[in-house]
Amino acid sequence: MILGAGLGSRMGDLTADTPKPLLEVAGKPLLGHLTDRLVQAGVAEIFVNLHYRAERMRAYLQAHPVSVPVHARTEPELTGPAGALRLFATELREYDAVLVASADVIVGEPLGGLVATHLARPAPLTFACTRVREARRYGVLDIGTDDEVRGAQEKPDVPDDDYRWISAGVYCLDPRVISRIPGDRVYDYAKDLAPALIADGRRVGVHRLGGYWRDVGTPEALDAARADAAAGRIPWLGAVTAGTEAQR
Repeated sequence: MILGAGLGSRMGDLTADTPKPLLEVAGKPLLGHLTDRLVQAGVAEIFVNLHYRAERMRAYLQAHPVSVPVHARTEPELTGPAGALRLFATELREYDAVLVASADVIVGEPLGGLVATHLARPAPLTFACTRVREARRYGVLDIGTDDEVRGAQEKPDVPDDDYRWISAGVYCLDPRVISRIPGDRVYDYAKDLAPALIADGRRVGVHRLGGYWRDVGTPEALDAARADAAAGRIPWLGAVTAGTEAQR
């Protein structure tokens, strides 16, 4: 599932008419890169929640089909990154695992690695995580030596110079978890779902990402991602470019 419903308010004028997932890096919208990468990870279907400029998002998906079915549905009211799963609860419960990816996050390594970790060490929820400074902007994870989350906090007041493990905006989960997500409020992974599972004595796992990761949430971050793409620092873009040049 692609989380594509956000307002993109931190982007300022860039998202006045264009939803954030349709902003381009290397000449292609973030949404297009992500659908391609999910197909490469071996997903059977793709589900996308829509809200802001939903018609633009739907038009793009229809005009740029991929090799698996893509289903888009509009959220009348935003319910958060975990709450959005309820939109497709009936369809998702048919699967053993659900890979969830934020449309505004760029991950360097193949997304199938998270799925492999989740299946190898079954848990109701597995976070992809990365280690960063200025972690107060994210969901910060307290991880034990067994790669089990002992606690999670959303945007805590931690020193900017400290390196912390954070939720990378990509998750894998058992679809049976969706039934415990309330339908009457905004619901998040680090703030709500992970603490609830831990309180119940359930295991919450992590997959530690290596290499490139960027949250494309501000104009400055978008410019940096475009610079990274041009410099060949995004692994899968580099591979695509190299392959194209070799064919020429």
